[in-house]
Amino acid sequence: MSQNDFEVIVIGSGPGGCATASLLQKRGVKTLLIEKNGQLGGKMFSVDKGGYAYDLFPHGQVPIHGNAFETIFHELGVYDEYRPALAAEDPREVITLAYRRHDWKEYKVLSQRQAMDNPEPFFRLWEASPEDQAASMVILGEMIAMDEPTRLSLSKVTMHDWLIERGQTLTSPLYSYLAFHANASLAEPIDLVSTSEQILIMKQMMLQGGGGQYIGGFGHLSTVMAREFEKLGGVIMTTTKVEKILIENGATTGVVTDKGTFRAPVVVSSAGMQPTVLKMVGEEHFDKSYVNYVKGLIPGWAFTSIRYFLNKPVMKTGMYVMYSDDSWLNTERYRAVKNGKMPEEVILFMCNHSFYDENAAPPGKQVLVSGTVCTADPNGEEIEHLYKVMDAQVEKYFPEIWEAIERKECNGPKEISNLTRESVIPGHGGECVGLAQIVGQCGPEKPKSETPIRGLYIAGADAGAEGMGTHQSALSGIAVTKMVQEYLLKRRRV
Repeated sequence: MSQNDFEVIVIGSGPGGCATASLLQKRGVKTLLIEKNGQLGGKMFSVDKGGYAYDLFPHGQVPIHGNAFETIFHELGVYDEYRPALAAEDPREVITLAYRRHDWKEYKVLSQRQAMDNPEPFFRLWEASPEDQAASMVILGEMIAMDEPTRLSLSKVTMHDWLIERGQTLTSPLYSYLAFHANASLAEPIDLVSTSEQILIMKQMMLQGGGGQYIGGFGHLSTVMAREFEKLGGVIMTTTKVEKILIENGATTGVVTDKGTFRAPVVVSSAGMQPTVLKMVGEEHFDKSYVNYVKGLIPGWAFTSIRYFLNKPVMKTGMYVMYSDDSWLNTERYRAVKNGKMPEEVILFMCNHSFYDENAAPPGKQVLVSGTVCTADPNGEEIEHLYKVMDAQVEKYFPEIWEAIERKECNGPKEISNLTRESVIPGHGGECVGLAQIVGQCGPEKPKSETPIRGLYIAGADAGAEGMGTHQSALSGIAVTKMVQEYLLKRRRV
């Protein structure tokens, strides 16, 4: 085997790609990992410069306990370097919540522990009536007790419809929270998000903890997996762009890059299903029905992010969450924004990295990574307006943060697309996760990691797994690793 020949080539070093490459190499499969950027991690990207260490985008791991990275680090033999920054049973006040009901003039703010097993703080925040509290407890209890067959049977039911069947209306505090949660945790509207997906994440939050972070940021996970991959003999090529996936007689044979051609009977792409099928492979290699299916898949929303660098430590908790009955987006509200009706307020999800890691900022300073949902279109016209609204809300409701800002950085779907997922279909590219976790694209309808081309697999949030964000992507990588091994074994037997 020459230096340009491998058993597997993995495209993209996001959590799905890193998981697949490191596990394959651990299991003795000669693997090449190709990344178009100079730094590994994809959307699981952390920055370490100027004394600051922070994630490029706002993250919140669900679940804390029992997630995919625990499994991967165990197999790689580096579990001592699995460094979660938050335990589900952490006794501190971890989250600051700001909420405004439709008929309130101002937001109500309180801080609470991370644990979701006690809804009482939410009831106080919502000023929920006894009737609303009782109804909420019934629904939360149903979520926790739901068995897997029942949950999976709800993949074609929207969360909106599921709640309406239980008497929860748009005026209910629980409905409003779950609408916000659909936006913040799944980047979806509540009237399209799959009930099976949202209930899974809610159960994991309540039973296994949510909002997890890591010492050194999420990029620490990528760094360790990549380091172990190389120690085991894997080859990493950064600043290398894959121009074409080679296909011969219906099977993969390698890739063409801007640095040469590399051969392998298996190619795993974590660069997104649509960029992989429609651009790197090409429509001519697939049946027309499969091409139309791939073109018809709906992208998730993006996150518009602002990073605030503070000249003093004014933030007391790890996460700041802000929403109102009027700020979360359903399909109708989202379409209104796309049609030019700019929102006066938005949901905010903000992470204070210094709460989790004392080395996240220089002594006496802090860094806050904030975000709100937006279109995945790299050319979205509302992005600049969203930056202004985010600033205005921080200035009004968290003046201690605003007064401590010494500088800020912004990025949105255009920067996300440039860093990770190429835009090959108008309006696609800037997704904060990948394909939308909506009805028709979840459960049995979830895109498969196997493609019609022999030896070509899709890893990451687009295919083969369920759950939230980075965890879902890494789960897909674990599953694809097994598929690839089985394929290579069958191939050797032929």
